[in-house]
Amino acid sequence: MKYRLSQILSRLARIKPDFTQQPVLSLLPVGAPLLAFLQPGQESVRWFLMMVMALIVLLFIAVAFLLPITLRLTQGRQKKKPQATAPAAVPEPPPPDPLLDTVESAPVEVADEDLAATQPGLRSIRAEQEPETLPASGPRPAQIGWQIAGLSDTGLRRELNEDSMLMWESDLPCGLYVVADGMGGHDAGEVASRLTINAIQQHFTQHPPTDAVVSDEWLTEAVTTANEMVLANQGDRTQERKMGSTLVMALVANGQAHIANVGDSRAYRLSQAGIEQISVDHSLVERLVQIGQLTREEARTHKQKNVIYSTIGDKKDMDVGLYHVALQPGDRLLLCSDGLSGMLTDDEILALSRSQPDPAAACRALIEAAKRAGGHDNITVIIVQMDGG
Repeated sequence: MKYRLSQILSRLARIKPDFTQQPVLSLLPVGAPLLAFLQPGQESVRWFLMMVMALIVLLFIAVAFLLPITLRLTQGRQKKKPQATAPAAVPEPPPPDPLLDTVESAPVEVADEDLAATQPGLRSIRAEQEPETLPASGPRPAQIGWQIAGLSDTGLRRELNEDSMLMWESDLPCGLYVVADGMGGHDAGEVASRLTINAIQQHFTQHPPTDAVVSDEWLTEAVTTANEMVLANQGDRTQERKMGSTLVMALVANGQAHIANVGDSRAYRLSQAGIEQISVDHSLVERLVQIGQLTREEARTHKQKNVIYSTIGDKKDMDVGLYHVALQPGDRLLLCSDGLSGMLTDDEILALSRSQPDPAAACRALIEAAKRAGGHDNITVIIVQMDGG
């Protein structure tokens, strides 16, 4: 589960110190005027009052301190004391069947799905759905020289899939591809990620890019539109219950990928030369890596790897990463949530991608590998494969 840095700080701010009260000391000024009031000759009365004061102090100590301790110990014993239950009757085993001694049982073949249902350690690791591909229907624009496939999966540990993805192509010679990883608990994360991709699509439809080179301004406006959409739908949520989303988007046109990211969803370029992470995570461990406090491998298993400091829907100002990369024939652009990058190393992603020439099959193989590695989070992958090569 991801945590916004602002949520952690707000929790720490509410922690108040617990000062130990000392009511016994407040009794000392009570006896002082009484002793001073007595005359020096009245020794017997003085000793009597001192004894009374001592008894009062001891009684107060017993009531204020010893009694609560005694009650807690008594309650603890009562909680630990098991309740007596009647012993359950153990049925006697049936008499052996003499026929079973002479018949050998034949081995029974069990399918993977049956093993997964009966033995938790043996899980059938398959993608929940088939990958989506474009075009969904109708011809594609002739200028689009790439194939596209995407797949999203709940994983093995979550009840809901809070990831959303968008693969959008119009009659323009470009394509818009988005992965959003929602957060916020219950259905809030799902709502946030869906609002994010809807806002990006709306921005593309209302303000389509016209220049041959997509500007940073256009990308920033698209991300800002998504952020404002989620902020406007926060309602009365407190800081800790705010919904939010990460984002990685790519507008592909003219052999170029114009990329923006917020949070820790990533963009990779896979080519004959290897794998290259294009985007930079807005996370605590990424900053520690950049200043030399952690290695990449240490960051993968760090206990604070899910703490991110920039998200869609957190606040008006946010960090946005902007990148422009050239895609050669045969290259693949991979967009994913951290459900994939957190489970597989870069080398594993590259090897699995190369093992599947078809982008849809590659999406499926990556999802299944991430689930075999643990499947701790929702997993979403989009692959843009350039023609040729």
